[in-house]
This record gives sequence, structure tokens and C-alpha cells, in this order.
Amino acid sequence: MGMEQTPQGHPDAKNFLPRQFESNQLFELAICDGQVLRKHERAAYREDPEARRLIVTQLSLGLQFLRPGGTMILLLHKLEAWDTVTLVYTFSEFSSVQLFKPKSGHAKRSSFYMVATGIQSQSDKALRAINRWKRIWRVATFGSDDEYREELRKEVLQVEMVMECFGQELVGLGNEIWKVQANALKKAPFIKSIV
Repeated sequence: MGMEQTPQGHPDAKNFLPRQFESNQLFELAICDGQVLRKHERAAYREDPEARRLIVTQLSLGLQFLRPGGTMILLLHKLEAWDTVTLVYTFSEFSSVQLFKPKSGHAKRSSFYMVATGIQSQSDKALRAINRWKRIWRVATFGSDDEYREELRKEVLQVEMVMECFGQELVGLGNEIWKVQANALKKAPFIKSIV
């Protein structure tokens, strides 16, 4: 993640791993589906930023070590959430993006998969995304709560700009996902008992 040393006195200093990939190691496929689970044990200081630390680690390492033209598969949640919208938009700037929602297992949930193909992993936009995710990871890992919140506010994409450039494409990408979820929710036993 771009760190040569762990700051002395960091509570998790002994838990950090040395570099796992060589700079010339490139892969055709990266799968980013790790999630922080409710039972996932973590120190209190990591409670708030842990989910974001995990996703930006997967994104930055996956993209950094992806062969140009490669594919990434990401497990995401809530397509309508701003963080998810901006992530899908970011990938659309340097790859071809498709969204998929399994009709079993995930159907009632907000989760879905983004498959990005033909990724231009060495493009300026991809490299900027990698650097941004690494900065977020560093602040989430070593910074204060205030520094973390401030880093998240930096470079926030403007809603109007994203919707103007990407809104129609986003709706087109999301239609099938929302349809699968709506149909599954209509048949859900907990909905039937309410009606």
C-alpha cells in the first residue's frame, strides 16, 4: 500500500505483512469480494474505517497488479448509494462495466457484482484512482478520525457532474439489478405477512 515502514507505536504494527507482490507481477483477473462481517473482531479504533480500509485495499492492489486489458469482479452493495455510484463511475472511465445480480442468494439483498473488463490499468484515470485509494487507506490506518473524515471529503465528485455524465448509463446498468431485487422482495415471506 505504498508504506515502507509501519509507524512506531502503532497498535497493530506486528500485524502488517511485508509486500506480497513483485512490481512486475501482473494478473488477468482480480476478485474483490472481501467484506467486514459483524463477527469480524477488530480493535475499537478500527471500528468506523474498517470496511472502507478493506475495500480500498482490494481496489488499489487489484487494479495496481492487473494486466492492461484485464478484468475485475467486485461485490458491491446499494447501487443507489453515493459511494457505490462514484465507484462504478470511476471504473467506467477506464473500463467497460456490467452489473449482475444473482437471482438466488443475493436476490432480496442490496448486493450485486460489478464486472469491469478491458481495464486500462495504466491509464492516468486508473493510476489516480489507485493513488486516491492508497491515501484513504493510509489515513484510515494511521490517521486520526478527523484526518480520515477530511480525506474522504477531498476530491468528492460533484453529484450534478456525475449525474450529467453518467446518470442515464447508471440507470441502464441498475435496471436489471433493481428488477431482480423488487421481484424477490414481492415474494419474500416477511413482505407477504405484512400485506
